[in-house]
Amino acid sequence: MLFKGIGRTFSTENDQQYETIGAFWDELAAKYGRENLQGLGYGWKERSIEYVIGLIDGEIDGADRTVTLPDMGWVTVRGRTAELGKIYEKIYQEGRLKYEIERFTDSGDCEIMYCRSTDRDK
Repeated sequence: MLFKGIGRTFSTENDQQYETIGAFWDELAAKYGRENLQGLGYGWKERSIEYVIGLIDGEIDGADRTVTLPDMGWVTVRGRTAELGKIYEKIYQEGRLKYEIERFTDSGDCEIMYCRSTDRDK
């Protein structure tokens, strides 16, 4: 599966990615509507993460990144956006991720789909 969107690199030092990625979401949600977007986190390094926001259906204007994702091996967790830090804390207790896809609603719900490894990793 291909994920196409607008990409940026964010610092993960002191968990600042929650604020900066949130601002990125707000910027694109103002144009496309939050519930029409999905965000992909990948490419973690010691102090940064690659993040791409695209449309759930269709292609976002100005798309500058395309990431090939596995078709299988995804786990889905649903919760409240206000609890995002706690949700990720629980997810990461089982180890690092390869990819994460996030979806948010204006009513404060979130859906996190994540994949720890792919067949290519084995």
